[in-house]
Amino acid sequence: MSSTYTSIDSSGPAMWPVRYRWVVAIAFAFVPVFFTAAASAASQVLQAGDSTAALTIAGGAAISAALGVIVMKVSPASLRQFGFRAPRGGRAVLWFLPLLITIVLVLATQGLKVAGIVLVAYAVLTLCVAVNEEIWFRGIIIAVLRGAGVRVAIIGSSVMFAVLHLANLAGGQTIPEAILQVVFAALFGVAAAELTVLTGSLWPAILWHAVWDFANYIGGNTTSSAALVGIGIACAVILAYVLVMWRAANHLPS
Repeated sequence: MSSTYTSIDSSGPAMWPVRYRWVVAIAFAFVPVFFTAAASAASQVLQAGDSTAALTIAGGAAISAALGVIVMKVSPASLRQFGFRAPRGGRAVLWFLPLLITIVLVLATQGLKVAGIVLVAYAVLTLCVAVNEEIWFRGIIIAVLRGAGVRVAIIGSSVMFAVLHLANLAGGQTIPEAILQVVFAALFGVAAAELTVLTGSLWPAILWHAVWDFANYIGGNTTSSAALVGIGIACAVILAYVLVMWRAANHLPS
């Protein structure tokens, strides 16, 4: 992948200038999906129980995440530029507060429906998946698209993140469920991307992603009236967050 620039700003956020940036970004987007889908398929073939299936998928995600770090290492940018650093600025804490509210809403409306070894397996799974997907979508793909502008990188990475959630159809999801998840994933992706570019760090998005997924897993991903109300309010909070942070992201350099 040949560069279109002669130098990279080592003090700024990761930018990976390549020819055919959209083709490269789409190709990268398939990597985490491939590994988690392959691990999920393996668990189904083996007819694994809940905890074993969760740990199998976590293993696939961990391998994908490790590959992502290797890709970052061979890029022109440093791991620090990709977001492996502490969030910058005291306001980073304030930016994260609305997202914590969404976790509280899910926990309050869904409750705790799993325990024991399955709970531990879900914790491992959600952490591995969060690290994997944030490395690729909010780290590598944003860096590849950033040359087209910060907002383009945010939207582009989020659309890819959302569309590739259609892979869940292979896991038995119905079409309406898959469509709803794609819409939510797009909203989630924009919020996570904004959080990453504004703090300069992957850690806040990884934390939010992992805890959000974990809260839904332990709540049984229920579709009760209370759970749907909670998720609906959480989506409204995320949307408000996205709109406020969208203005802030416009003032960031490409």
